[in-house]
Amino acid sequence: MEKTNASEMSSSTPETMESSASDLLKISNLSVSFTIEKFQILALNKVNLSLGESTRGGLGIVGESGSGKTTLGLSILNLIEAPGKVTNGSIEYMGKNILDFGEADLRKYRWKQVSMVHQSAMNSLNPVKTIINPIVEILRYHAKMPKDEAQKRAIQLLSEVGIKPERVFSYPHELSGGMKQRVSIALALALSPKILIADEPTSALDVLTQLQILALIRKEIRDRGLYLIFITHEISLLSGLVDNIAVMYAGDIVELGRVKDVLSNPQHPYTEMLIGTLVTFHSKSSVYLSRTDAKEVPTTIPSRGCRYANRCKYAFERCMTEEPLLKMTKEGREVACHKYN
Repeated sequence: MEKTNASEMSSSTPETMESSASDLLKISNLSVSFTIEKFQILALNKVNLSLGESTRGGLGIVGESGSGKTTLGLSILNLIEAPGKVTNGSIEYMGKNILDFGEADLRKYRWKQVSMVHQSAMNSLNPVKTIINPIVEILRYHAKMPKDEAQKRAIQLLSEVGIKPERVFSYPHELSGGMKQRVSIALALALSPKILIADEPTSALDVLTQLQILALIRKEIRDRGLYLIFITHEISLLSGLVDNIAVMYAGDIVELGRVKDVLSNPQHPYTEMLIGTLVTFHSKSSVYLSRTDAKEVPTTIPSRGCRYANRCKYAFERCMTEEPLLKMTKEGREVACHKYN
């Protein structure tokens, strides 16, 4: 990632994306930095996104490790902790900036309005408590349910994600990775949130289990009428799962569009690289099960101009000196690239 002297951080902002007044979630010019000694590592760079009727079909956020995907997901829940800090922008949920929320408001917002299945969440289950326990605790604490009612609801939730009633008092070590991930999904859905953020929920699973979990997420989103934000480094997983995609590189959103359009005709050179490295085969469920050769964003990126310029085969002089802004192209795609702007 880019390292810059803290006193030299840019205060400029790009054009704000158009968004509807009915947007459920609106992220405006969001920047997040991590301070290490006298340097700031820029994790998010003036990000603009919205979630509303135009993205009812779900939003995929894709990019290599270090691109800022997880930081964006945590920001939406106001979970950035020191040495990280939101340095610019706002995150509005139903018109209110959640970055201004106090603890009481955050308790009402997290789990009830927006919840998250974290990366490797299946490994975070308490090994000395049965799998039903955290769901019961969430229901009793947040929904104020009596213990008996909370236990009945927890059994129902686990059943809905494929955990049979006779297994609800099992311990995590007694379940497979896929079963534990199902528990994590049930936990995230316990308080019927409006938005579900899934951060690499299948990254530690084998191909067959991955398919099953993706199918489960699709079913739950459809049945519950939720908005899905699906974070992944595997761009091909988004086909058939979400309708819209935001491609991230080094803290920037470099391309926004419909998944089918981006996969068939990538416009940003980075998106082109991600898709070009795919070795794919197609399953009956219309989900690609491939992985990219791309691994992670380099630790050193240009301090001026386009942050992808050092890796771009199309780079020219303007790319080295001027930062491209996310703008609409004639194909109806939003792309941050001087090739189009």
